[in-house]
Amino acid sequence: MVNRTHIAPIAVLVALVAVDARSADWKVIAMRDPLATEVSFEEASRYLWPSEDANNVPGPDSLVARVSIEKRRGYVEVVDLRTGNVRRLPNAWGSLPQWSPDGRYISCVVWKSTRQPHELTVVDVATMTVAVTPELRISGTETKWSPDSRMIAASGVVHDSPRSMLCVVSIPAGSVTVIDTVDVFAAHEFSWSPDGRWLAYSRPTKVHHYGDTIASDLWIADASTAKAWLLIESPDWAQSNPLWVTNRIIQVDRVRWNDEGSNEEQRVVIELALD
Repeated sequence: MVNRTHIAPIAVLVALVAVDARSADWKVIAMRDPLATEVSFEEASRYLWPSEDANNVPGPDSLVARVSIEKRRGYVEVVDLRTGNVRRLPNAWGSLPQWSPDGRYISCVVWKSTRQPHELTVVDVATMTVAVTPELRISGTETKWSPDSRMIAASGVVHDSPRSMLCVVSIPAGSVTVIDTVDVFAAHEFSWSPDGRWLAYSRPTKVHHYGDTIASDLWIADASTAKAWLLIESPDWAQSNPLWVTNRIIQVDRVRWNDEGSNEEQRVVIELALD
Protein backbone atom coordinates (compact mmCIF):
# COMPACT_ATOMS: atom_id res chain seq x y z
CA MET A 1 0.00 0.00 0.00
CA VAL A 2 1.40 3.41 -0.93
CA ASN A 3 1.88 5.83 1.95
CA ARG A 4 0.22 8.98 0.67
CA THR A 5 2.04 11.18 3.18
CA HIS A 6 5.11 11.06 0.93
CA ILE A 7 3.29 12.07 -2.25
CA ALA A 8 3.98 15.47 -3.75
CA PRO A 9 3.30 17.06 -7.14
CA ILE A 10 6.18 16.79 -9.60
CA ALA A 11 7.17 19.23 -12.31
CA VAL A 12 7.14 18.89 -16.10
CA LEU A 13 9.59 16.39 -17.62
CA VAL A 14 11.60 16.40 -20.84
CA ALA A 15 10.30 15.33 -24.25
CA LEU A 16 10.95 11.81 -25.53
CA VAL A 17 12.98 10.98 -28.60
CA ALA A 18 11.51 7.90 -30.26
CA VAL A 19 9.09 8.13 -33.18
CA ASP A 20 6.10 5.88 -33.78
CA ALA A 21 4.52 4.68 -37.03
CA ARG A 22 2.67 7.98 -37.42
CA SER A 23 5.92 9.95 -37.18
CA ALA A 24 4.85 11.67 -33.99
CA ASP A 25 6.89 12.12 -30.81
CA TRP A 26 5.57 10.92 -27.48
CA LYS A 27 6.10 13.53 -24.79
CA VAL A 28 5.65 13.50 -21.06
CA ILE A 29 3.98 16.83 -20.41
CA ALA A 30 3.56 16.50 -16.64
CA MET A 31 3.85 14.30 -13.59
CA ARG A 32 1.47 15.11 -10.78
CA ASP A 33 -0.57 13.77 -7.89
CA PRO A 34 -3.57 11.67 -8.93
CA LEU A 35 -6.91 13.40 -8.56
CA ALA A 36 -9.66 11.91 -6.42
CA THR A 37 -11.88 11.59 -9.49
CA GLU A 38 -9.33 9.57 -11.48
CA VAL A 39 -9.83 5.81 -11.48
CA SER A 40 -7.43 3.55 -13.37
CA PHE A 41 -8.72 1.78 -16.46
CA GLU A 42 -8.28 -1.69 -14.96
CA GLU A 43 -10.18 -0.68 -11.83
CA ALA A 44 -13.00 0.86 -13.84
CA SER A 45 -13.33 -2.00 -16.35
CA ARG A 46 -14.55 -5.56 -15.82
CA TYR A 47 -12.96 -6.94 -18.99
CA LEU A 48 -10.62 -9.18 -16.96
CA TRP A 49 -13.45 -10.68 -14.89
CA PRO A 50 -11.38 -10.34 -11.70
CA SER A 51 -11.50 -13.10 -9.12
CA GLU A 52 -10.04 -13.57 -5.67
CA ASP A 53 -9.09 -17.12 -6.69
CA ALA A 54 -6.73 -17.26 -9.67
CA ASN A 55 -7.78 -20.85 -10.32
CA ASN A 56 -11.54 -20.21 -10.24
CA VAL A 57 -12.42 -17.35 -12.58
CA PRO A 58 -15.93 -16.24 -13.64
CA GLY A 59 -16.43 -15.74 -17.37
CA PRO A 60 -19.31 -14.68 -19.61
CA ASP A 61 -22.87 -15.70 -18.80
CA SER A 62 -22.84 -18.68 -16.42
CA LEU A 63 -19.38 -20.00 -17.34
CA VAL A 64 -16.50 -20.40 -14.92
CA ALA A 65 -12.92 -21.41 -15.70
CA ARG A 66 -11.42 -23.46 -12.90
CA VAL A 67 -8.62 -25.86 -12.09
CA SER A 68 -9.57 -29.33 -10.88
CA ILE A 69 -6.93 -31.23 -8.89
CA GLU A 70 -6.60 -34.97 -9.36
CA LYS A 71 -3.67 -37.00 -8.03
CA ARG A 72 -1.76 -33.76 -7.33
CA ARG A 73 -2.16 -32.61 -10.94
CA GLY A 74 -4.26 -29.68 -12.08
CA TYR A 75 -6.55 -29.70 -15.11
CA VAL A 76 -8.21 -26.64 -16.65
CA GLU A 77 -11.98 -26.96 -16.96
CA VAL A 78 -14.90 -24.79 -18.05
CA VAL A 79 -18.05 -25.26 -15.99
CA ASP A 80 -21.53 -24.04 -16.91
CA LEU A 81 -23.10 -23.21 -13.55
CA ARG A 82 -26.56 -23.17 -15.09
CA THR A 83 -26.44 -26.68 -16.57
CA GLY A 84 -23.64 -28.29 -14.55
CA ASN A 85 -21.82 -29.25 -17.77
CA VAL A 86 -18.04 -29.64 -17.30
CA ARG A 87 -15.54 -29.59 -20.16
CA ARG A 88 -11.82 -30.21 -19.65
CA LEU A 89 -8.69 -29.41 -21.65
CA PRO A 90 -7.47 -32.97 -22.30
CA ASN A 91 -3.92 -34.29 -21.94
CA ALA A 92 -2.55 -31.17 -20.29
CA TRP A 93 -1.73 -30.13 -16.74
CA GLY A 94 -2.58 -26.47 -16.36
CA SER A 95 -3.39 -23.63 -13.98
CA LEU A 96 -4.08 -19.88 -13.76
CA PRO A 97 -6.86 -19.59 -16.39
CA GLN A 98 -7.70 -16.12 -17.73
CA TRP A 99 -10.64 -15.28 -19.99
CA SER A 100 -10.16 -13.19 -23.09
CA PRO A 101 -12.41 -10.11 -22.90
CA ASP A 102 -14.65 -11.45 -25.70
CA GLY A 103 -15.06 -14.80 -23.89
CA ARG A 104 -13.80 -16.80 -26.86
CA TYR A 105 -10.49 -17.95 -25.36
CA ILE A 106 -8.90 -18.90 -22.09
CA SER A 107 -5.18 -18.50 -21.52
CA CYS A 108 -3.51 -20.72 -18.95
CA VAL A 109 -0.11 -21.95 -17.86
CA VAL A 110 0.57 -25.54 -18.94
CA TRP A 111 3.28 -27.89 -17.69
CA LYS A 112 4.94 -29.48 -20.74
CA SER A 113 8.13 -30.95 -19.27
CA THR A 114 10.90 -30.22 -16.79
CA ARG A 115 12.63 -28.23 -19.53
CA GLN A 116 9.43 -26.43 -20.51
CA PRO A 117 7.51 -25.77 -17.31
CA HIS A 118 4.71 -23.23 -17.02
CA GLU A 119 4.29 -22.45 -20.73
CA LEU A 120 1.60 -20.06 -21.96
CA THR A 121 -1.23 -21.86 -23.77
CA VAL A 122 -4.42 -20.40 -25.28
CA VAL A 123 -7.53 -22.58 -25.36
CA ASP A 124 -10.56 -22.25 -27.66
CA VAL A 125 -13.50 -22.33 -25.24
CA ALA A 126 -16.00 -23.65 -27.81
CA THR A 127 -13.98 -26.81 -28.52
CA MET A 128 -11.72 -26.98 -25.42
CA THR A 129 -8.73 -27.54 -27.69
CA VAL A 130 -5.40 -25.72 -27.82
CA ALA A 131 -5.65 -22.74 -30.19
CA VAL A 132 -2.20 -21.22 -29.63
CA THR A 133 0.90 -22.58 -27.93
CA PRO A 134 3.70 -20.12 -28.71
CA GLU A 135 7.32 -21.08 -28.13
CA LEU A 136 8.04 -18.35 -25.60
CA ARG A 137 10.31 -20.46 -23.39
CA ILE A 138 9.61 -18.38 -20.31
CA SER A 139 8.55 -19.66 -16.89
CA GLY A 140 6.49 -18.16 -14.10
CA THR A 141 4.46 -16.45 -16.77
CA GLU A 142 2.46 -13.33 -15.88
CA THR A 143 -0.13 -12.73 -18.63
CA LYS A 144 -2.70 -10.05 -19.47
CA TRP A 145 -5.15 -9.93 -22.37
CA SER A 146 -5.51 -6.82 -24.49
CA PRO A 147 -8.98 -5.23 -24.16
CA ASP A 148 -9.84 -6.19 -27.77
CA SER A 149 -8.80 -9.87 -27.30
CA ARG A 150 -6.40 -9.62 -30.26
CA MET A 151 -3.22 -10.02 -28.20
CA ILE A 152 -1.93 -11.33 -24.92
CA ALA A 153 1.14 -9.96 -23.16
CA ALA A 154 3.38 -12.26 -21.13
CA SER A 155 6.35 -11.74 -18.84
CA GLY A 156 8.64 -14.32 -17.26
CA VAL A 157 12.11 -15.76 -16.81
CA VAL A 158 13.71 -17.22 -19.95
CA HIS A 159 14.47 -20.95 -19.72
CA ASP A 160 18.16 -21.81 -19.24
CA SER A 161 19.17 -18.15 -19.26
CA PRO A 162 19.67 -15.42 -16.62
CA ARG A 163 17.23 -13.12 -18.40
CA SER A 164 13.63 -11.97 -18.15
CA MET A 165 11.42 -11.12 -21.11
CA LEU A 166 8.24 -9.20 -21.90
CA CYS A 167 6.50 -10.16 -25.14
CA VAL A 168 3.17 -10.02 -26.96
CA VAL A 169 1.45 -12.94 -28.71
CA SER A 170 -1.08 -12.27 -31.48
CA ILE A 171 -4.29 -14.29 -31.32
CA PRO A 172 -5.08 -16.61 -33.06
CA ALA A 173 -2.01 -16.40 -35.35
CA GLY A 174 0.39 -17.07 -32.47
CA SER A 175 3.17 -14.78 -33.73
CA VAL A 176 5.42 -13.40 -31.01
CA THR A 177 6.72 -9.83 -30.67
CA VAL A 178 9.43 -9.32 -28.06
CA ILE A 179 8.90 -6.00 -26.28
CA ASP A 180 11.86 -6.09 -23.89
CA THR A 181 14.52 -8.32 -22.33
CA VAL A 182 16.67 -7.67 -19.25
CA ASP A 183 19.70 -9.58 -18.01
CA VAL A 184 18.34 -10.09 -14.49
CA PHE A 185 15.85 -12.40 -12.79
CA ALA A 186 13.20 -9.74 -12.24
CA ALA A 187 9.65 -9.38 -13.46
CA HIS A 188 8.29 -6.68 -15.72
CA GLU A 189 5.14 -5.07 -14.36
CA PHE A 190 2.84 -4.01 -17.19
CA SER A 191 -0.67 -3.07 -18.30
CA TRP A 192 -2.64 -2.39 -21.49
CA SER A 193 -4.02 0.95 -22.61
CA PRO A 194 -7.82 1.04 -23.00
CA ASP A 195 -7.54 1.03 -26.82
CA GLY A 196 -5.31 -2.08 -26.77
CA ARG A 197 -2.47 -0.43 -28.67
CA TRP A 198 0.05 0.44 -25.97
CA LEU A 199 1.81 -1.37 -23.15
CA ALA A 200 3.15 0.52 -20.15
CA TYR A 201 5.82 -1.43 -18.29
CA SER A 202 8.49 -1.11 -15.65
CA ARG A 203 11.96 -2.21 -16.76
CA PRO A 204 14.14 -3.48 -13.88
CA THR A 205 17.62 -1.96 -13.79
CA LYS A 206 18.86 -2.94 -10.32
CA VAL A 207 17.95 -5.99 -8.26
CA HIS A 208 18.85 -6.62 -4.62
CA HIS A 209 20.71 -9.84 -3.83
CA TYR A 210 17.58 -11.20 -2.10
CA GLY A 211 15.45 -10.61 -5.17
CA ASP A 212 13.60 -7.31 -4.79
CA THR A 213 13.70 -4.82 -7.66
CA ILE A 214 15.20 -1.69 -6.14
CA ALA A 215 15.40 0.39 -9.33
CA SER A 216 13.40 0.33 -12.54
CA ASP A 217 12.48 2.71 -15.36
CA LEU A 218 9.02 3.25 -16.81
CA TRP A 219 8.51 2.66 -20.55
CA ILE A 220 5.67 2.63 -23.06
CA ALA A 221 5.67 0.44 -26.19
CA ASP A 222 3.55 -0.04 -29.29
CA ALA A 223 2.41 -3.64 -28.83
CA SER A 224 2.34 -4.36 -32.57
CA THR A 225 5.74 -2.96 -33.51
CA ALA A 226 7.65 -3.09 -30.19
CA LYS A 227 8.79 0.52 -30.67
CA ALA A 228 9.39 1.85 -27.19
CA TRP A 229 9.69 5.20 -25.42
CA LEU A 230 11.34 5.93 -22.08
CA LEU A 231 8.94 7.82 -19.81
CA ILE A 232 10.79 7.88 -16.48
CA GLU A 233 14.47 7.14 -16.04
CA SER A 234 15.46 7.06 -12.41
CA PRO A 235 18.38 5.02 -11.01
CA ASP A 236 17.24 5.55 -7.41
CA TRP A 237 13.53 4.70 -7.75
CA ALA A 238 11.56 1.55 -8.56
CA GLN A 239 8.48 2.14 -10.71
CA SER A 240 5.68 -0.37 -10.08
CA ASN A 241 2.06 -1.17 -10.89
CA PRO A 242 1.65 1.04 -13.98
CA LEU A 243 -2.08 1.46 -14.71
CA TRP A 244 -3.75 3.38 -17.50
CA VAL A 245 -6.39 5.94 -16.56
CA THR A 246 -7.05 6.90 -20.20
CA ASN A 247 -5.15 6.37 -23.46
CA ARG A 248 -3.01 9.40 -22.52
CA ILE A 249 -2.72 9.13 -18.73
CA ILE A 250 -0.82 6.50 -16.69
CA GLN A 251 -0.80 6.08 -12.92
CA VAL A 252 2.30 4.54 -11.36
CA ASP A 253 3.63 3.82 -7.87
CA ARG A 254 7.24 4.73 -7.08
CA VAL A 255 9.49 3.59 -4.23
CA ARG A 256 12.93 4.79 -3.15
CA TRP A 257 14.39 2.02 -0.98
CA ASN A 258 16.23 2.96 2.20
CA ASP A 259 18.05 0.21 4.11
CA GLU A 260 18.53 2.48 7.12
CA GLY A 261 15.01 3.80 7.55
CA SER A 262 11.52 4.03 6.07
CA ASN A 263 11.17 3.93 2.30
CA GLU A 264 9.99 6.99 0.39
CA GLU A 265 6.88 6.25 -1.65
CA GLN A 266 4.88 8.16 -4.25
CA ARG A 267 1.84 7.60 -6.42
CA VAL A 268 1.90 9.87 -9.45
CA VAL A 269 -0.01 10.40 -12.66
CA ILE A 270 1.86 10.87 -15.94
CA GLU A 271 0.20 12.88 -18.68
CA LEU A 272 1.27 12.09 -22.25
CA ALA A 273 0.85 13.98 -25.50
CA LEU A 274 1.60 13.53 -29.20
CA ASP A 275 3.07 16.32 -31.31
